[in-house]
Amino acid sequence: MTFLITTLIIVLLILSWKYIQRLEPAGVFAAMWIFFGISALLLQEQIELRFEGDLFMLVAVTAFVTGTVFCDYFYHPQPSGISLELKKQRVLPLLLVLIAGAMVNPIYSIALHGFSLQALLSMQDLLNMNRAISEDRYYTGEAYSIVNQFFLIFSYAAPVIGGFCYRLSGKLNKTLCILTLIPGTFIALTQSMKMVMMTGFILWFAGYIVCSYSYGLSIQIKPKAVLRFVLIILGFFFVLFMSMVFRTGEVSEKTVLDISQKFVTYALGHMHCVDMWYTSYTPGELAWGSKTFMGISNLLGLEERVQGIYPEYLNIGKNGFYGISNIYTIFRPLVEDFGEAGTMLVMFMMGVASNFSIKSLTAHKNVFLHQVLLVAFFGYLMWSFVASFYAYTSYLAMFFLSYFIFRFLQKETAPC
Repeated sequence: MTFLITTLIIVLLILSWKYIQRLEPAGVFAAMWIFFGISALLLQEQIELRFEGDLFMLVAVTAFVTGTVFCDYFYHPQPSGISLELKKQRVLPLLLVLIAGAMVNPIYSIALHGFSLQALLSMQDLLNMNRAISEDRYYTGEAYSIVNQFFLIFSYAAPVIGGFCYRLSGKLNKTLCILTLIPGTFIALTQSMKMVMMTGFILWFAGYIVCSYSYGLSIQIKPKAVLRFVLIILGFFFVLFMSMVFRTGEVSEKTVLDISQKFVTYALGHMHCVDMWYTSYTPGELAWGSKTFMGISNLLGLEERVQGIYPEYLNIGKNGFYGISNIYTIFRPLVEDFGEAGTMLVMFMMGVASNFSIKSLTAHKNVFLHQVLLVAFFGYLMWSFVASFYAYTSYLAMFFLSYFIFRFLQKETAPC
């Protein structure tokens, strides 16, 4: 099985290499899962694997890339002649509004849990706040407010627009574009909610790539850009690490060692969970999209979303390594929705659709629609190792808001 997975990884790398270089959806998706596949092979002495589920996931990723290749051969749109312009005078006020709106959520949430901003001035008070809010969220139910949920949308929309405007902005606006990541980071450090920060970085990157394709800006992987990216990733992991430490309510050598082990669990726990689930999965009645789009089906009362989406926690380790996880990626809901063969077809069609969207955007056809669709694709694919991006209503609302922001920020000029 190890030989088979290694062979598939090599084939996937060959198929996706040009898309990886151009940072297209298929390339980003393939690069992620090649990394996960190699990591699982290297750590199989610590992580219990049967590899059937992992093989299925890699085949599904290959189906996505194959769909992209298929679209490359059959869809060649002619440029529309429409020129696109960013209304730069609107960038500064819009970013300020989005950042301010995004900061309402964490501040209001702190107040909902009975804390004041003075708790931020003391390390011990900050640790106590992290622990208390985390316990409320996991054991007694998250404090809920319509106002709080509304402004959570800004925490996701802000980094999308920050990433989108970065390459076309001056020095001041570039700084504000980077500051759109602050609200999510603040939430991670004060409330131990890592998801908002992680998706903020994902959406910022998505906005950056979508802007590059919208305005024909080159995407080249240069040594300087790689170094900058590595530094950003290291900073991101440091904040993520500290968020996990703060969640325990104490800072000690034991805590740091425990959290270090949890990092492996967060990074590769999904490889075990899906693997074990897939080997024991019994096909039943198909859900036809309600699992993947749980943000909608939950709102309509068709599905009930629990904390973490899936309640089944599994011990992923062996040979002295211990870690528990309930992360089942995008592939479990896809199989529950469409079956195994249906999942392959859906992934193939998504590969076709994402490439269609990239090509249509570069040809300046239905620009605003395809900008939002590509942000949605990148979000779904880069969050694929955790869960379906569409399982959360706030993400879906963010896409809706982003469409109108894109229209507000840009001007289309038809050819004379």
